Amino acid sequence: MNGKRLLTGLALASLLWLACAGAASAQGIYSYKGTSFTPAAPVPQNTGLGTYFNFFNNNDVDTYGLPANLLFGAWFSTYISQGAFMGPNGNKVAGAPNGGNLWANVAYINWIYPLQFDTPSFRVAFNAFMPIVAATTSVAGPTEFWFTPLEMFYSYHQFRYLRDSTFMGPYLSLPVGGGFGFTPANGQVNQYNFSWLMEGWYQFAHMDELAVGNMGLGWLNTLEFQPWFSYTHQLNSTPNMPASAVFSSQGATQLGIPAGALGGYMPGDNIDAGGIFSYGLKQINPALRNWRLGVIVDSDFSVFQNTYSGAAIKNTALEMVSVGPSIQYAKGDFVLWFYYATNVMTQNYYGEQQFFLQLYYFFNL
Repeated sequence: MNGKRLLTGLALASLLWLACAGAASAQGIYSYKGTSFTPAAPVPQNTGLGTYFNFFNNNDVDTYGLPANLLFGAWFSTYISQGAFMGPNGNKVAGAPNGGNLWANVAYINWIYPLQFDTPSFRVAFNAFMPIVAATTSVAGPTEFWFTPLEMFYSYHQFRYLRDSTFMGPYLSLPVGGGFGFTPANGQVNQYNFSWLMEGWYQFAHMDELAVGNMGLGWLNTLEFQPWFSYTHQLNSTPNMPASAVFSSQGATQLGIPAGALGGYMPGDNIDAGGIFSYGLKQINPALRNWRLGVIVDSDFSVFQNTYSGAAIKNTALEMVSVGPSIQYAKGDFVLWFYYATNVMTQNYYGEQQFFLQLYYFFNL
């Protein structure tokens, strides 16, 4: 009975999130300087943390009182299968080929600085990670190096019935290799990005001490919501971008632009928002105490239209929403996360299916 109640609650919460994430939709057809065109592939977007490279970082650890000089790392791996290219109304673009497949790995590290504030609720750290494309149809190797010298962890820790940890920080990225995510092609980009990231872990605890009427609330223990938000802005335009790399050769022809024409390209800012609802299976069976089961709901969308040679490319804003299951195994310092996300709404990009695997191990310097 408790399991059915949990699953029903997770499903309702997921549908609510999905409805909010997909409330705004791009409309119309593509146009540039008053002329319509039909590309055979997506107009390039921001190279930020963008389409679902958000890497939910559930460390299964309460950040309250984390020891100074703690170092912990992770290894994320994701496999992405891209389907049909969807246009501004979410419909498949006729004649456009399907996207390719990609396997990427991400090296990730956190260092809690040796000197900290007196309060155990607040911790300051260095964080860095770098996606490395292992296999794809067009690019391979290291891509963008993301880092922040001011990663901040806050855990209020005053509510007995809630374990809370919030992380936030300003991030910069440096190009160290070829294209990744929405970049046009290997060797054509030299992009620097700024991103503001926020993520939290909020888990019920000691709920067995509470009740509503005759109904005990112990079944809520271990229920966790892990929200994620990032806002990414590309700091520089990409100069000398071939028109064919932006509009595709087909689109450039329709616009009357020579395929070899060059111009500065600037993608619109990017927002990624989502969350994981998960539940500790020890509430159902003590033998499953190391396992968590949940659902991921994720969205990604452009804030502004992309521009080429100083003019907006209308109706190129990206909107994507995906949902899927997640499962976690954690024992001691070892944490393993797996989740699968499939697109349920796609505009101005390929429909995607993604498989994530995250591995953590904690250790002190």
